Order: sequence, then structure tokens, then C-alpha cells
Amino acid sequence: MARRSMRLVEYGKPFQLTKEEVPTAPKGGAVVKNEYAGVCHTDAHSADDEFSGLAPLKCVLGHEMAGTIVKIDSSAGLKVGDKVIVYWHGGCGGCSRCAVGETTACLKDVKHWAGITEDGGFSDYVVIPDAKLLVKVPDTVAMDTACLLPCSGLTAYNAVCKMLPTVQDFAKHSADCAVLLVGAGGLGLWGIQFAKQLLPAGVRVISADVDNEKLAAAKEAGCDEVLLWGKDVDDDTAVAAAKKACGSLGAVVAAIDFVNVPATFGRIENILATGGMHVLVGLLGVGASGSVPLMMYVLGRHQMGSVLMGSLPQLKDLMALMAQGKVKPPPISHHPLDNVYDVLQDLKAGKVKGRAVVKL
Repeated sequence: MARRSMRLVEYGKPFQLTKEEVPTAPKGGAVVKNEYAGVCHTDAHSADDEFSGLAPLKCVLGHEMAGTIVKIDSSAGLKVGDKVIVYWHGGCGGCSRCAVGETTACLKDVKHWAGITEDGGFSDYVVIPDAKLLVKVPDTVAMDTACLLPCSGLTAYNAVCKMLPTVQDFAKHSADCAVLLVGAGGLGLWGIQFAKQLLPAGVRVISADVDNEKLAAAKEAGCDEVLLWGKDVDDDTAVAAAKKACGSLGAVVAAIDFVNVPATFGRIENILATGGMHVLVGLLGVGASGSVPLMMYVLGRHQMGSVLMGSLPQLKDLMALMAQGKVKPPPISHHPLDNVYDVLQDLKAGKVKGRAVVKL
């Protein structure tokens, strides 16, 4: 059984198409025939070596995958022919964190990350060492949508869960609460819908972005207000407009930064209510720093947390939510495997509206 793969052969350079036999899955593992693979900003960071060698040369990137099982260990709870997605963030598999599906916090810091440290989804077939990392896709969820859930969907879902207790507490004491989501790309569009599903009724969702087209998509996704943070909008103007959009509180009770660069970091801190939650998600700041006045941070009782994807149980919860049909995916464009590097460049340039996926 042969496969085509787009391999990373030099950082910052186009991938190389290779043809080879599909490796045999180890005991307890599986082989999945890939149908769709999401093209994610994480792939761009890996391709440009912004993770300092975490993605080795010769590997196959692509960590958002959906396909059909063609081989699987008989001890697994799935079977050949099942449609599945891959929870790509594997750990050692033996520690107490891994045992409960919290492999991002593996106590041995083992990183079996399909599409980053090991071969992933920019290929016809992918080998999954641990079949427990596969999640069955119900008939009500399209496979091009399903492939987006293990990274962008799960990250946005977890980010909303992260701010949920804070928002619930504020909503007990005020009928006029608002949250801010910065970035209206693929993650932001997921986030808007998850916020509408998970947050208390009546909480308004505000979206900020530098692109009017993306803000139009945010409105279609269900957000209540949009803020244009273009290059000609200074910090004072951006903060004042956001506070005005927040209603009687004059501040957001929580914010998720899907961009996470110094400018967005600083603006959120100036928009956040006393006791509000600031959730950091985006990786676009790379090595840049964000700063807050320490005394005012304490006096303002601000909270801050970061999100790296989510757990395997959360992915299963998310799949169950998607199966209900209450959440629509962002706009999805399909691309051939041979064009994946060009799609990554478009993604880096901000030219992708919604999400791009490779159709295999």
C-alpha cells in the first residue's frame, strides 16, 4: 500500500512530494486513509522552524485529520471502515495525565504529535501509534468539518470553556455583560458560535479584527458587535470604541485573544473589567513580549490564562455538540495536496477566509 506525502525538506521552502509504502502500525495503533487535512497556522510555524526544531526535517506536517480506518489493532474499540478524526497531541500514554486524556500535560513531557514531531495529515495515509487517540465521526458531521475539530475547533472550544466560570459569575450580578473575541479568522468564527452555545443567555459577543470581510463573516456567525482594528486605528481609539460597545459596564468581562501580539494584548488589558478574564490563544506574537502595570493588574483583579488546544475528553464533548447541528463550521475551501505549501503562504498573508483544507 503506497502513499503520497508532502514532506518538509528545508525550513521556509516548498514541500517535496514523495511516494512510499505506508508504514505498519505498531501494536495498539491504526492506519487511517486520510480524506481531509486542515491547513493551520501551526503548520506555518512548523514549516518556518519557529518552534526551534520541534518539527524535524523530512516529516509530514498537517495535524488536523479526518479519514477512514483501514487497519487497527483488534483490541481497540473501533473497527476498519469507521470514520474518525485524530487527536494528534499524544503523550507517553502511561502517566496519570495521559490516562485521563490530558496528554498536552504529559508528566513525562513526551510529544507524539502527529503532523509536528511525527508524520501527519499532508499524506494519503497516516499511522496512529495509539488507537485511543481516534474519535469516531457521526453521520451528521461532514468530514471536511470534522478534520478541523482536533485543533482549531477544540482550541476555540477550550478557550470559551476557560472563560466560562468568570462570565457566569458576572452574569449573576449584571444583565448587561459582553465578551470580546480578537481575531475573526477560523478560530474566531468557531469561538463566536461556541460562546453563543456555552455562555449564559444574553451575554453579548463582540468581535475585533483588522479586516472588514472577516468582520462580515463574524456577523454571519452570530456576533452582536464588530470592531475594526485597522492599521489607522490607534490604541486609544480602539479601546474607547470597545468600551462603548460593552454597554453599561463599560468593559468586557472576559476576552479571548486569537491573535496574541503585543498590540492586542495591551488593548485587552485596557478593556477588561475589574475581575475579568484574559485568555491567550494565538501564537502570532512568536517571541514578542506583552506587559502590564503590575500594581494595577493586582488592584484590578485581572485573571489571565493560556490555552494550548484541549483534552481528548473535551474533543469528544465537542464532537457530540457538533453532532447536534447547532454549530456551523467556518467557510471551508478545498485544495489539492500538491498546492498545500501555497495555501500556507496565503494563510500567513491573511488571504484565507475561514478555513482551508486539503482534500485527498
